[in-house]
Amino acid sequence: MAELGIKTELDNLAYTPGETLRGEVSWQDVTGLGENSESGEVRLFYYTSGKGDRDVETVDTRTIDIQRGSGQQSFEFVLPHEPYSFSGKLVSLIWALEFQVLESKKTERLEFVLSPSGKEIDLYANAEGKMPSYSHLRIGK
Repeated sequence: MAELGIKTELDNLAYTPGETLRGEVSWQDVTGLGENSESGEVRLFYYTSGKGDRDVETVDTRTIDIQRGSGQQSFEFVLPHEPYSFSGKLVSLIWALEFQVLESKKTERLEFVLSPSGKEIDLYANAEGKMPSYSHLRIGK
């Protein structure tokens, strides 16, 4: 069975807008449909979780040439300036990286935080209009 890995540089899981996220994907025991290699993809995306419909937005992708057996490859993304990671009473917005071997549909996901403070914005804790202002964007009441 194939094992996939994804990690960020220095195992960092908190980033600020516009920062460069660097990392590495790895694989072991990948055998698939191709003679010598399979296609893979690293995706930068965010999604909502909670009540209501789930929204997913892919921001950027990198193609990975996966050789049979084991290997690793570096990647990097320049992060967008928004939306920020947040958690509220009814919904949360979560940023993630996903590494997928396309032919076999195997995937590995790594979640991280994107915000000016490097910490997830807690909307529920700031529900009484005490939400801080982040540059031009204001969240909350």
